Amino acid sequence: MRRRLFWTIFAVASFTGLLTLVGVTVATQRAAVDATFREMTNSANEAVAVIDEAVAGLGERPGAVRDLFRLLEGDRVSPFLSRLRRTVGGSEIALGVIIADGNLVTNSPLFDRVDLTEDKLLDGEIQRTRSDTNDLVVVAPTIVPVTPQLDATLLVALAREAPVIRLADQMRGILLIVAGLGVAAALIARFLSNQMARRLDPLAAAARSLADGDLSARVPDLGDPELDDVASAFNDMASELETSREREREFILGVGHDIRTPLTTIRGYAEALELGRFGPEEIERIGGVLSVQSRQLSRLIEDLTMLARLDQAEFGLRTERVDVGAHVAEIAEGFRARAEEVGIRLEIDTEPDILISTDPDRLGQIAQNLVENALRYTPETGSVSVAVRSDDGDAVIEVSDTGTGIEPIDLPHIFDRHYVGGHRMVRKEGSGLGLSIVRGLVERMSGEVTADSELGRGTTITVRLSG
Repeated sequence: MRRRLFWTIFAVASFTGLLTLVGVTVATQRAAVDATFREMTNSANEAVAVIDEAVAGLGERPGAVRDLFRLLEGDRVSPFLSRLRRTVGGSEIALGVIIADGNLVTNSPLFDRVDLTEDKLLDGEIQRTRSDTNDLVVVAPTIVPVTPQLDATLLVALAREAPVIRLADQMRGILLIVAGLGVAAALIARFLSNQMARRLDPLAAAARSLADGDLSARVPDLGDPELDDVASAFNDMASELETSREREREFILGVGHDIRTPLTTIRGYAEALELGRFGPEEIERIGGVLSVQSRQLSRLIEDLTMLARLDQAEFGLRTERVDVGAHVAEIAEGFRARAEEVGIRLEIDTEPDILISTDPDRLGQIAQNLVENALRYTPETGSVSVAVRSDDGDAVIEVSDTGTGIEPIDLPHIFDRHYVGGHRMVRKEGSGLGLSIVRGLVERMSGEVTADSELGRGTTITVRLSG
């Protein structure tokens, strides 16, 4: 990670430096062009002043137009042009005249290499542009009155090769700058990567300890808000793993006890039968005991198998239209004899015609586990009620008992398969995994299951299934 962080920081810093260098070069080029345009504009204004002085004597007299055009004949008016060239420095100079009809008269090909905006020139506005050979060109106009009825616009065009900041000419400097940027970037990257790695060392150490089985490993404060968020998330994960491992251990101990008890009973009776310690008159009683214990083992294995299947992606549902009230009532009615046997009053109240698309077999398992669980925690003379009602198109199943209730600290965890709470059954029956199976089935059916309980007064489990 440290090496990757180093190269990442180095690459970012180097790329940023190169972009800065390119940006500086482009900005320098633009500044040089702007400075050249400003210099040429000043020269053009000075040339216009010279021209205004030269043509001052032409104004409004016979032959003024002829004399004006003689200015365009180039070197034959050498004193005038020499003075203009001294004024404009190293720029190429060209003259042109726009008569009132808009035609441009010139003896220079420079005007053919540029696009002029004559309206702006006639309004006296200086024009900056580039020629088709990419030279910088400044055109400055001046108004010359040649007759009382006619004004002409004399144009002074200056052209100069555009300054170019060539990378090749600056290659040595660029290489030195790039080398300096690379060294600086490497030093900064090494420093930052070492700092980051040093701050992450406690996190790495805690992760290794956690991988080695030390679930008590935690990350201290790392001194950085973002890294502290990562450390906090790691600590939360480690705490959940530690809690989950403890619950799993208790779950395994509980399941082991549930398996050991019936196996001990079966083995004891089997050894006694083998030694002939029971007479023929006791065989029927012993057979009943063995049958009960084997059913207990079978139910535990079935529940463990169901929990394992619920975790598999291929667990499927066979849906059809089901009358939830009638189906649940039928399942609950099957427990009436057992309820009467232990002195519990079983009440069933379901609304008719609550039709939803669901799996009837899984719905039956949900109802069976809920009623069994309620009977298990309800003392003699208590009651268990099963109700099914409709609520906004959903089917709501409520199974309530007047049993021992659940401790508030245990209530949020009663659906967890590995959780072993402080509540105790009135009668030891089943595997104790019924509520975990209920939650798994309800979630597979896109439903919701909740619990409400009060110590000493009982518990209500509510299942909501959408239609």
